[in-house]
Amino acid sequence: MAFKGFLRTVLICAAALVLAGPAWSQPKPVPHIDYIEMVSASFAGPGERVKRGRFRETFFTRTMLMTGVQVGTTFTMAVRPVGQPEGAEVTLHFVWRTPRPGIKDLKTGKFSREISEDATAKLGEAIQKTLEFRSEEQLIKGTWLAEVWNGTRKIATRRFALR
Repeated sequence: MAFKGFLRTVLICAAALVLAGPAWSQPKPVPHIDYIEMVSASFAGPGERVKRGRFRETFFTRTMLMTGVQVGTTFTMAVRPVGQPEGAEVTLHFVWRTPRPGIKDLKTGKFSREISEDATAKLGEAIQKTLEFRSEEQLIKGTWLAEVWNGTRKIATRRFALR
């Protein structure tokens, strides 16, 4: 008789585990970025303010024109990824694209038109990245692009021009 009670208890426990298993193994929701809010974009100069040119509106982007840019000037862009689930960590890839011909590598002599950096951000929280013009070779006149990518998806673009 005791064996039947024990067997019944084991079967009930096994059934409970089988039914509860899917609830425990539910995958966590994959973080997804719906869009990016552009919080700010600005220049700062070494020791003095950089002179701001006129804004030029373009479709989906705004071009910032700047003059008086010199070595040590920085361009900072702050963005806020918005999506689900709130507070989840996502990887953002910041790309700074130069005008042609690009930045010449002093060692190899080859030109590069891209500076990139990866960053981890939380959905709903602002993150900022700064590009510093560290050498004369980087002060390329023309329109630059600051892009934000999530995987293979471009989610934000800001244009700025050095004059």
